Amino acid sequence: MPRPVLFIALAFPPQNSSGTFRSVKFVKYLGEFGWEPIVITLDWARVLAPQERDEGLLDDVPPDLPVYRLAPFNPVRALGERVRRKLPVVSPSGGEVGPVTYSEVWNEEPPRSWGYRLLRALYHFGLAPLGDEHFYWIWRALPTCARIARRHQVEAIFVSVSPWTSAMLGVWLKRWLHRPLVLDFRDYWTLWPIKARRPVRDRLDAWAERWVVRAADRLICVHEAMAEDFARLVPETAARSAVIPNGYDAEDFRTIARVSPEAGTPTTLVHAGMVWGDAAAPLLDAVAWLKEQAPASWRVHFVGGLPPSNLRFVRERGLQEVVAIEPRTTHREALARMVAADVLILLITSHEGGKKWLPGKLFEYMAAGRPILAVTPSGLASALIEEAGVGTSVDPRERERLRALLRDAALDPEGFARQFYRPQEAVIRRYERRALTRRLAEILEEIVDRSRAKTRSP
Repeated sequence: MPRPVLFIALAFPPQNSSGTFRSVKFVKYLGEFGWEPIVITLDWARVLAPQERDEGLLDDVPPDLPVYRLAPFNPVRALGERVRRKLPVVSPSGGEVGPVTYSEVWNEEPPRSWGYRLLRALYHFGLAPLGDEHFYWIWRALPTCARIARRHQVEAIFVSVSPWTSAMLGVWLKRWLHRPLVLDFRDYWTLWPIKARRPVRDRLDAWAERWVVRAADRLICVHEAMAEDFARLVPETAARSAVIPNGYDAEDFRTIARVSPEAGTPTTLVHAGMVWGDAAAPLLDAVAWLKEQAPASWRVHFVGGLPPSNLRFVRERGLQEVVAIEPRTTHREALARMVAADVLILLITSHEGGKKWLPGKLFEYMAAGRPILAVTPSGLASALIEEAGVGTSVDPRERERLRALLRDAALDPEGFARQFYRPQEAVIRRYERRALTRRLAEILEEIVDRSRAKTRSP
């Protein structure tokens, strides 16, 4: 008989985001190791645009698994939407030109009026007074989650973080239900050095972060550096931390045909997924250089798009002939594009925080069987690429070396692979999703047994 665990994961299918994959793969395989996830997530049909959904991800959810989709709730956002629908825009000449858009009121660069700036700041603080915009949702969801947990007689509580306020929901449920709590930190909270600094808000978040970390029976981190950071933040958590990295699902690749490129077709370099901040700028600079140096017998494909500043660079430098910018696609199609590429591109911001960034796509890149050219500061990603023997990395500041590596990858992909692609299968297999889920099942069993032992002891 499977043991039920309350599984709170707001990033869950059909939401098409990198955070979704970790949660849904745990859900897919936990049953093999004696656990039945009772999933609590958002009713994404109410809030997601069609391009943000991937119905194919639902194939990984066992058909008879209990999945509870709760309505999103943020009264401040709802008020803002009402204002958006009713507030007219006044033209410079004084005439009314129609309803104002959300971005015009709240998201665009505001006028210099101090009143407007104050109103905008208060609105954004109201959207997420602590943690994130799901702060209000957790209070509405708390009694519902408690009823669901009792109905299924759950033995433990698992929370996928972020959103960070989900961890607060987990702590309150632990105290209400007297069940052990596992917090799975996919993402940093206050310790992420890339995030913008806001003195008052950061103090509130830091207090909440320490509170939830102390309350958890077990913290799961995606790499050792994160576990060490939490240990510095709250030293007593060091003994309660475990590392389960992100990974790849071997089953995802079994039905994807591995087709060799036809002779005479352009060399295909593929970056899959979002590009964060400044990460693409050094590569695009090298692309502009190579376009002037060599025939356009190669293409760089950004499957998932580019930030606006990068799009302007592509237009201004006339790179449309060698740069293809494609919209977000389904997870299965993204994997197929990885497998079909000559070379895979990994881009990580040059910010100090990039040293501790291990993008989820890197593990699927390793499983795709194609060489990787990573533009990343020396850190976790570059070390894993070297250990796994799946490519090479270059610091974003090494302009000449990046140009040389791009030239080799674009003009002689087979030579690039011979030089840098020596996959270490034993290393790559460490990150298979089924094996990683086995580790999660062991942690759940351990904390439940320990909790019961404490209850029985006099």
